[in-house]
Amino acid sequence: MKQISENKGYIKTGLGIDAGGTYTDAVIYDLDNNITICKAKALTTRWDFTLGIKEAIENLDGNLLPLIELVSLSTTLATNAIVENEGQKVGLVLMPPYGHDVTKNISYHPNAIIQGQLEISGKEITPINPDEVKAITAQMIEKHHVTAFAVSGYAGSVNPEHELNVKKIIQDETGLFVSCGHELSDTLNFQTRAVTAMLNARIIPRLSSLLIDLEKVLDGYNISAPVVVVKGDGTLISAEMAKMRPVETILSGPAASVAGARHLTGLDDAIVVDMGGTTTDTAAISEGLVRLNEHGSMVGGHRTHVKALDIRTVGLGGDSLILYEKGKFKIGPKRVAPVAWLGYYYPGTGAALDFVENNIKRYGGTTMTMQIIARTGNTISISLNPVEEKIISLLDQRPYSMDELVPLSGVLSEWTLPLQRLEENFMIQRCGLTLTDLLHIDGRFRKWEAKSSERYAGLYAFLAKRTIPELIDQLMDIGARQLSIELLKHALNDINPDELDKSHACRRLIYHLLIKQHPDYEVAINLKHPVIGIGAPIHFFLNKAVKQLKTNAIIPDDADVANAIGAITSQVVVHKKLSILHDGLGNFSIEGISGIPKFRSLDAADQFVRLKLTELVHKQAMEAGTSTRTITFETKDHAPIIASGDPLFVKRTIFATLKGRPDLSFCKFNQN
Repeated sequence: MKQISENKGYIKTGLGIDAGGTYTDAVIYDLDNNITICKAKALTTRWDFTLGIKEAIENLDGNLLPLIELVSLSTTLATNAIVENEGQKVGLVLMPPYGHDVTKNISYHPNAIIQGQLEISGKEITPINPDEVKAITAQMIEKHHVTAFAVSGYAGSVNPEHELNVKKIIQDETGLFVSCGHELSDTLNFQTRAVTAMLNARIIPRLSSLLIDLEKVLDGYNISAPVVVVKGDGTLISAEMAKMRPVETILSGPAASVAGARHLTGLDDAIVVDMGGTTTDTAAISEGLVRLNEHGSMVGGHRTHVKALDIRTVGLGGDSLILYEKGKFKIGPKRVAPVAWLGYYYPGTGAALDFVENNIKRYGGTTMTMQIIARTGNTISISLNPVEEKIISLLDQRPYSMDELVPLSGVLSEWTLPLQRLEENFMIQRCGLTLTDLLHIDGRFRKWEAKSSERYAGLYAFLAKRTIPELIDQLMDIGARQLSIELLKHALNDINPDELDKSHACRRLIYHLLIKQHPDYEVAINLKHPVIGIGAPIHFFLNKAVKQLKTNAIIPDDADVANAIGAITSQVVVHKKLSILHDGLGNFSIEGISGIPKFRSLDAADQFVRLKLTELVHKQAMEAGTSTRTITFETKDHAPIIASGDPLFVKRTIFATLKGRPDLSFCKFNQN
C-alpha cells in the first residue's frame, strides 16, 4: 500500500468513481503526489448504479475510506436516460420569432407557444401575458400530467428577461422545476436551446436519485466528503449543481477518460482511445485540452447545446458479441456477458452448454441463437404477460439457451421470444462468445471461468473448421483491425468518416493497408499524433492496431481505471461571455443579460461588462464548488475596415474564464 501525504490545508485524498456501461471503476488517489493509492473494479448494475459502486468501494482498502476528502463521479446515467427516453414528463413553453410557428420543427410534445417576442437584438416587441402563462401551465398539468417545465424564447440568450419572468410565474403558480434555455446555453438557436432545456428538466429525477443514493452508500463507509460530478467537457460541478443541470453530464464518462489520459501521460496533443466492455470511444487532446464538439452534442437523436467532447463511439469492446454467419466472423456492436462470467456465477451453465453441443448443426447459418440467457439480480416489479412470466420462472432455475426456451415457453421460434422488455428492465442478461472469453482461454486474462469459455468457443471452431488457437488468433486480429479502422475514421473527422464503409475503393485501400499489401503499390498512412490507450482490454489490441498507422501506442500505468482517475483529478471551469454592440448612433448596449443596459462610451460599457462578468463567474464558481477567485479575460473586437480605410467598431465580446479545484464544500466542511 502506498502512503498518503500528510500535508494540510487542501484536498489531498480523493475517491474517483466511474460508473460505465459495463464496469464501475473506483480509485483512491493522492492528489498531492499524483499517485494511485489503490483501485478496484466491479460490474455495473444498470438497474441500480449504486450496487456496482458499492461493490467497487468494498474492494478498496477499507482503512483509507474515512480519509477521503472529495468524491468525484463520472456516469453514463444522463446519456442512457436520454437515449432510452426515460425521465419525467416536461411541458415545453416556447416564445418564437414574431409570427413564426416552430412546433413543426420541434417534435417534442406537449409544447405550447405563448406571447412574448424579442428582436434578435433583445429589444422587446411583445410582452409576456402572465394570465396566458398560468392558463397554459394549468392545462399541461391537468391534460398531460407534466411534472416539470422548460422555457425557451427567441433571443433569450441575448436578453433572458422573458424566460426568467415566465419561469417565476410557473414556479410561483405550481412549485414545479423550470429549466430555461439561456441557463444552459448562450448560443442563438433557440429551438436547440429549447430541446436542451427540455432534456435537462426531463432527467433531473434520475440524476438526483443517483446522487442521493450515492450519498447514502458513502455514509455507510463513513465517507463524509463532498461530491462533485464530471461534465461532458471534462470539467466538474458540485453534486447540488448537477442535480439542477444534469444535461451537462452528457458524455460524462468518456470526458473523464480523456481527462484521465491527459493527466496520466501529460501529453498535449494525442488521440485517446478508450476500450471498455461495451464500446470503444475515440477522442482527442489538442493543445492540452479536450477537443469539444463545436456544434453541441448529439444524443439519442437530439441535437443539444451541451458543450461536450468531440467523440466517436462504436460497439467494440471486450464483451462485444462474436457472431459466425454465412462463413464470416463479426464482432459487435451488441454487448453480451462473457460465457466465462456465466460459468463462474451460474452452476447450471453446463446444462445449457450441453443442449447447444447436442444441437450444433442448427447453427451453421448463424450463431445468433446460440446465445444463453441468464436471470440477473434485478427484482424490479413490472407487469409481465404469461410468456414473460414463464421465461422468468425457467431462468430462476438455471440459464437456458435461446433454442431451449422456444418449446418451453410455447412460442414459435427464437425470433418470437418476448425478451425485449425483460432486457430493457435488466431482468435478464444475454451471454455469448466475446473477446474476453478468448483472453480467458489463452490465459492472458483470468477473472472468471475459462472452462466454459473454451467449451463454448470449441463450438465456433467446429463450425468454422478451425482449431481453437487458430480461432483465437483470427478473432483477435479482427478486433485489432476494427480498432485500426476506428482510429483512421477519427483522423478523418473533417469529413463524414463513415463514407469509408460505402466506397468500394476505400474498402480496397484499407484491405491493402491492414491485411495484405497489393503487389503493385503500397498503401501507407502516418498518424501525426500518438495514441493513448485506456480501458481494461486495450493493451491486448492497441500495439497491433497502430502498427500499420505508423504512430506510437502509449498505455499508461493505471490505464484500466483512467476514467476514475480523470474524474478525481479534473477541475471546475467556468466560462462566461458578454458582448458590447454599437448601434451606429453613439450608443453601446450589452448583449447577454436582462434589460440590455446602454452606455454612451465604450470604456464605460467595457468596465460594466468586466464587473458583471466577475459577479456572474464568481457566483457560478461557488455553485460549481470552487473557492478560486482568479479570472482571466479575453477581448475580441469586430471592427471591419470600411471604404475610407478606417476600422468601424461593430461589436466587442469579452470572455471570462475561471479554473480551480472543487474545494468549496471541503473548506466549509472544515470550518464547521
